[in-house]
Amino acid sequence: MNCTCNPNWNPTWNPTWQQLLEQYPHPLLSRQYGEKEKTPPIADDRIKAIAIVECNEPVVDVWSQKNRRIQMLPSPQAPFLHPDCNSGLPSCSKMRKTVFECLEKMVTELDTLAPSFGYKAGQISIRVFEGLRNLKTQEELFTKKFKEIKSFNKKLTDEEAEQETCKWISPVKNNIPVHSTGAAVDIRLWDEYNKTFVDLGSFGAIWGKNDKAVTFSEDITPIQKQNRYFMLLAAAKADLTNYSFEYWHFSHGDRYAAYWNNSQAKYSSLN
Repeated sequence: MNCTCNPNWNPTWNPTWQQLLEQYPHPLLSRQYGEKEKTPPIADDRIKAIAIVECNEPVVDVWSQKNRRIQMLPSPQAPFLHPDCNSGLPSCSKMRKTVFECLEKMVTELDTLAPSFGYKAGQISIRVFEGLRNLKTQEELFTKKFKEIKSFNKKLTDEEAEQETCKWISPVKNNIPVHSTGAAVDIRLWDEYNKTFVDLGSFGAIWGKNDKAVTFSEDITPIQKQNRYFMLLAAAKADLTNYSFEYWHFSHGDRYAAYWNNSQAKYSSLN
């Protein structure tokens, strides 16, 4: 599928991340940008040291919520077949109840912010790639990414390759991956008027190397930067925390969100 380039936006404006942050400020985004060179990967010891007090909140299923503005991507013929589909796992449409409520708030924020970013209220919706993921699949994805990184960087030791892999896929070993808790969701934005994805840069890190994955990447076009900040700002206002190495990954109530928000982690693994 194609991505929209937002013809309503001023094509002559090429803002820096700092200019976007100054014009549309948010304390979480400012902190994440300011610390982008030392941001911890998702399984960093600083993250894993945060205690989890499980609140036993139930999960909800996106399919059953029947929210027109929050829908699953199409189902693939095989799991993880293509980034234009959902992951294809039976659990991929599930997440903690509060996380789905945050997505609902995000839709409202997208509508409020839309005119400032060249869109109209009601134009941009959320498409979910994956929420809850089982540990077996998590481990398989980690192993696959580890082998990929080793193949591209033959001089890396296994330890170095494992550390790099941890930026993109949370390990199962000595860790509680956030996708296993129901606290995380991977999303894309959908243009309801033009029936295409909003151009945010290449999506996903499991189909090979993605140089545009890092949230505050400089290796993206001006329109991708503006669209990406539009999504980040709406998500932050809805109490969702972005994972700084993957612009599409958001969470609430997990250790990573707790780290950035000085809050409590309340979701442990569900499998």
